[in-house]
Order: sequence, then C-alpha cells, then structure tokens
Amino acid sequence: MSYWLARRPLPVVLSFVSSASPAHPHQNNLPGVLWALAAVGIFTFTYVAAKLSGTGAAAMQVMWLRYVGGTITTLALLMARGGLSGIGFASRPALHIGRAAAGAFGASSAVYAASNMPVASASAIGLLDGFFIVLLGLFVLGERISVRQALAIGLSMIGALAVVASQGAFGGWDPAFALPAGVALVGALLVGIESILLKALARSERALIVLLSVNVLGALLLSIPAWFTWVSLPWPWLIAFLGLGPLAIAAQYCNIRAFRVADASVVGPVRYTWVVYGALAGAVFFHEPLTPAVWAGIALVLAGGCWLALLRARPA
Repeated sequence: MSYWLARRPLPVVLSFVSSASPAHPHQNNLPGVLWALAAVGIFTFTYVAAKLSGTGAAAMQVMWLRYVGGTITTLALLMARGGLSGIGFASRPALHIGRAAAGAFGASSAVYAASNMPVASASAIGLLDGFFIVLLGLFVLGERISVRQALAIGLSMIGALAVVASQGAFGGWDPAFALPAGVALVGALLVGIESILLKALARSERALIVLLSVNVLGALLLSIPAWFTWVSLPWPWLIAFLGLGPLAIAAQYCNIRAFRVADASVVGPVRYTWVVYGALAGAVFFHEPLTPAVWAGIALVLAGGCWLALLRARPA
C-alpha cells in the first residue's frame, strides 16, 4: 500500500480546519518548497536577532517590536493600495486569533530558547515542528503522504540532526537548559499548530487580511508580556528590532504562498532547513566553524528537500 495512513480527520474542536480544500492531486510541489525555503531563510534573522544584539533583550520584547513593525508595514502597503476600505473582513476570525496566538508565543519561545541555551541544541528541538506539522496535517486536515515522501522527509531530518550533532549539541547536558528546552518543545508544537491554521487561512482568506490580522493580534497579545519583561535598548537596536517587521511580512507572505500551492506534509519538512540557515548564520555572525560534517549534513538536507520537491502527490 503506497500510503501509510488513511484519510481520517479527527472529530475534535480543530476538525473544522479540515474544511480547507486539499491541494490538487498530481500537483507540482516545487513552487511550495521554494516559497517555504524563502520563508525559513528570512525568519532565521528574527530568531538570532536577540542573541546577535548582545543587549539582553527579552524574547517577548523582540517579538512585540517585530509585530509592531509588521503592523506599520502592512498598513503602509494597504494605504498604498487605496486604504482599508477595500480589504474586507475576515471570514474566519477564530482561526485568525488562534493562528496569531500560536505564532506569537511559538516564535517567542524559539527566540527565548536560542538566547538561553546553545543554538544548536535549540534548533534540534525546534526541528520537531516539522513532525508536528506533518502529524497535524495527517490527522486534522486528513492529508496523506507516500512512502517516498516519508523517505525524503527522513533524509532531510537525518541531515539536519547531523548538522546539530556536529556542532556539539549532543556533547553533554546542563540541567540549567531544562527550562529553555521545555520552552523550545512547546514552541515547536505552537509553530506546528500555527502552520496548520495558516494553511486553512491561506486557502480561504486574502493574503493582506492574513498579514494584517496576525501582526495586529500578535502585537496585542504580546503587549503585556513585553511590558513586564522590557529591557532598555539603545535606539539603533530598537529601530533594528522594529525593522524585523518588514522582513517578517516578506516571510509570512512566502509562507502563505507555500501553503496555498502545497500540502502541509510537503511544506512542513522544509522547515528542517532552519538548521542549515542557522549553521550559516552561526558561521557569519558568531564565528562558528563549518566543518566537513556540517557540510555533509547540509547536503543531506538539501537532497531530501530536492527529492520532496520533485515528488508529486498521488490521487486518493
């Protein structure tokens, strides 16, 4: 049997998400993979921004500033296109609120983990969001994957873990990392939930509505946590964190396009490339060496991603 799981959406509260129509059979996965690769690459700057600044900025503070910058950017785009009058209203407000909450606290968890434990270890735990995306896509959206797609996913995961292991992530465990590790795991689950909700929204809402709602709601949701964890920042870094907003808008747009043209079970594993981007960012910004083992792991990730992109979904 070419599929290892039948299509059976669970009768739970989130089951109404399954009303989003699945991707068309025989679709070409390459555009979705390319859009997802672009999104992961752009989001990498957000996750390393706090550590890169060296200011001790809190994760909630960085993410709040990002959402404020994203809100300003989205409103500017809307005004350039004729104002708010033509944007319309969200047809599924509950999904927008859920997606914004999952995304805001999931991303904040990733920033916190990367700032309070080795980046390689945090990225290893963060890789679980790909598993959560695939599992939620299978059980909630009723998607299915073929044996070859599962093998491609496994190849990418092995390569990503090889990159992490080569950077010493598994060389020992400090009990002080227990809390950030737990936060990273919760963050991975939240990011997976956000991706599933985004998939539903991408096929039923206009992109500008999705972008505006997630930034406005994200800023509102994080305003109180950011207030209580606020750290005084130099003006250049304050502006830089606000500048993450336009970058996030570009990444969110790429995510919307990815989920519009490909299944979650295809887009989700592409997130494994975050460890590839992380290794490159570590080499450029933190002077972490790119050893032969790192390059070998990167090659496996890219091979799995290319294989996944070239595979086509089979009919039911």
